[in-house]
Amino acid sequence: MRALLTLSLFVAMCPAAMAQEPARPPAKRTILQRADVAASPAQETIFGTVDVAPGSGNPFHTHFGSEIGYVAQGRIRLEIQGQPPRELGPGESFLVLRGQVHRSVLLDDAPVRLINTWTVDKDKPLLTPAPN
Repeated sequence: MRALLTLSLFVAMCPAAMAQEPARPPAKRTILQRADVAASPAQETIFGTVDVAPGSGNPFHTHFGSEIGYVAQGRIRLEIQGQPPRELGPGESFLVLRGQVHRSVLLDDAPVRLINTWTVDKDKPLLTPAPN
């Protein structure tokens, strides 16, 4: 009798177990860009935004490491010396390697917002103006 009661409870609980919430698809992750970086000398990764107002901007410069950027708003022309310029808009990304002389130029009269990651040598300036 006890075995029958146990079996009855098990059968009664099965529909509840089967009525669990259906499996949901996993969150969508989109890797925008990936790059290997040097492990030595000591480096740090900085994640931040760059806001460029019309009429402002940076002259040609370099970094003591890699820069990965994502255009969130506006349009730029990325100029890396020795490479053809690239026009980039929202949803596009770019990579600037250690020591590459580069700048971004606004293409419109609208502000630009970049979301950037820099992996650079610790205790060095983030941006170094390029020699003229």
